[in-house]
Amino acid sequence: MSEHDSTESAPTPTWFDRLCFVHRQDDPTAHSIWQKRSIVLIITLSAFTAPFASCILFPSFTILVDHFHTTETKVALTTTVFLLGLAVAPLWWSTLSQQYGRRPVLVFSFLISTIAVIICAVSNSLPMIIVFRLIEAVGCSSAQSVGAGVISDIFIPTERGSALGWFYLGTLIGPMIAPIIGGAIQVWLGWRANLYFMAIFTFSTALLTMLCLPETLVKSPETKELHWYQIMQRDALAPLPKLRLLSVPSIALTVAYVSICFASLYCFNTTLPYAYSAPPYNFSAIEIGLCYISNCLGYAIGSVVGGKLSDAKLRHYQLAHGGDIRPAERIKTVWYGVGFVPVGLLVYGWLVEKQVFWIAPLVGAFLFGLGLMLVTSTVMPFLVDVKPGAGASVVADLNLVRNILAAIGTVLSPIAVSNIGFGWWMTILAIICSLSVGLVVIVVWRDAAERKMLEVKDAV
Repeated sequence: MSEHDSTESAPTPTWFDRLCFVHRQDDPTAHSIWQKRSIVLIITLSAFTAPFASCILFPSFTILVDHFHTTETKVALTTTVFLLGLAVAPLWWSTLSQQYGRRPVLVFSFLISTIAVIICAVSNSLPMIIVFRLIEAVGCSSAQSVGAGVISDIFIPTERGSALGWFYLGTLIGPMIAPIIGGAIQVWLGWRANLYFMAIFTFSTALLTMLCLPETLVKSPETKELHWYQIMQRDALAPLPKLRLLSVPSIALTVAYVSICFASLYCFNTTLPYAYSAPPYNFSAIEIGLCYISNCLGYAIGSVVGGKLSDAKLRHYQLAHGGDIRPAERIKTVWYGVGFVPVGLLVYGWLVEKQVFWIAPLVGAFLFGLGLMLVTSTVMPFLVDVKPGAGASVVADLNLVRNILAAIGTVLSPIAVSNIGFGWWMTILAIICSLSVGLVVIVVWRDAAERKMLEVKDAV
């Protein structure tokens, strides 16, 4: 169910719609299976852009420290501010997409990001790079929430799990592939080439969206015309209704758990370059980038398996309960992944600490990636379904919390590693991730209690 009321009007094609090769449908779920797959592919690519850009400079951190004669903490700010942009901006983009359409918002925001990253590439000032990295993030962050809205528009609930699994794979695999590509580009062409590459990539994504992604939003007709100042006020205050969704216990608890796991990902990403560039490994930038392949394998497997398990669980419940759909049923498949997350962190942290042969710590990285994706591919469709018609808004809230925690983790990780070492820092993260599983247990318990109360009322 998409983010609109049942009283929907057939969309009138605009001049912007005519720039797309795929025709807009009155009912977005009526797109053919191949059109839906192409839409998911484009949205996944768009969602991939922001986390990819956030991590592409990781292999160049040591180079940037020397180039700008600064500290590791200040260079890490290029990622910290990026994550803050990813946290806050989707709160506005999701509402703007409901007012003006998914497609125009995606194209416009990605063009802003393209201009910002070009300014970063030509700048000789680290503070200026930090500022425009924030603007770059604000632009390309739109797909993080708008993309979930698009998938919600075109798929019925029992089909969303697999589609969201692929979509979320884009957001998680981006931080893994970015250092691989970033390391290679930095070795061959220098660190600025990474930023020029991002400008080309972001602009190409905007162009692909404009030409191949049809509008999927079907808006309810406006009850009254608003003055320009009322429109500005509405758009400026757009995040406030979304933030209220975090007061819903099932949403708040699952968002907190996934965000803690996601922050651990950025703690891992931030520390790996320093671990493998130091003795006894002494890896080059491109070799450091290749180390992230282990996580990518875990993500790929977890994404496919997790989404299918989530959809299968919901379909099973639907068949057993006369077609009734209960989103909380999806949460029960989260147990397949929760154990891999802390185990992977422990294996990676302590084997790096003990300077074991380089491939051994990456087994832990694979297990962590597998567990993280199994968890998120379960939780994401639950968050989209739990509040029908508010999928993009809930995902925007998730982006806010997880990226704020990731930004904090990015700043803390270099400091923690230098003071207590890789092993103990990863142990702390593993303990936090393990304890936070209790938040999901509470969600499942509350749902069971609520269902029991309903059964008692029905019996009476």
